[in-house]
Amino acid sequence: MTHSMRMYSLQIPGLLFCILFGFAGPSLVSAESQDQVSIAGGEVKMGSTLCSDQFGNADWCSDETVHTVRINPFMIDKYEVTNEAYKACFAEGVCGPNELHDSRPDDFNKPRQPVMFVTWEDAQTYCKWKGGRLPTEAEWERAAQADFSGEAVFGQKYNVGAPSEVGSVSPSSNGIFDMFGNVAEWTADWYAPYPTGETQENPSGPKEGKDKVIRGGSWTSAWYQLRASDRVARTPDLRYSDLGFRCIREMK
Repeated sequence: MTHSMRMYSLQIPGLLFCILFGFAGPSLVSAESQDQVSIAGGEVKMGSTLCSDQFGNADWCSDETVHTVRINPFMIDKYEVTNEAYKACFAEGVCGPNELHDSRPDDFNKPRQPVMFVTWEDAQTYCKWKGGRLPTEAEWERAAQADFSGEAVFGQKYNVGAPSEVGSVSPSSNGIFDMFGNVAEWTADWYAPYPTGETQENPSGPKEGKDKVIRGGSWTSAWYQLRASDRVARTPDLRYSDLGFRCIREMK
């Protein structure tokens, strides 16, 4: 199976929740707001050697080539966008349609659970309504790394059949909740292999493509998918039971 064809199961409950550990590096956090965390700009190493080291460059992870990018500072949501937050946008006629709160099981419909069954366009529309946008891959990975660099991971079994309410587990060291293993998250980028060569400034992926990149793994994911560097391609106009989003704002 090629990487662009890989999809998380939408039926089987997740097995593991994973927390990223590594060697301490410079803090990425410079300030906080009530709903967002400020992430400092600078150089960040994206990608991982886990695939080559432990999985023999398997198809599903062979696109995680380690490379360096530079990004500007930004503000990112502390929490994944919830059902109740998205409902407000839906009620104003801005977001949707998305079968919100009508045809979905109660296990997916609690106000503080992350909103799911939203297309990429739904997610981007909501973020614009809130004065922001979806994060690029580079921005998402920068925020997910928190104060750590390196590739060590820790997994713990959870028997869950649906996403948890946001903030149910402790935040990362930079104050962000649920970057790994609750719902996967849409990013702004079209999927493509990473470019090689010189360090890129604020990379945003190719101008067009077939699939969008999602990040972070979900309640359906195995431990090795719950990493800052894991990349998955998803069809942007479909709705998934393990996929939500969070927004960022550029800092002026």
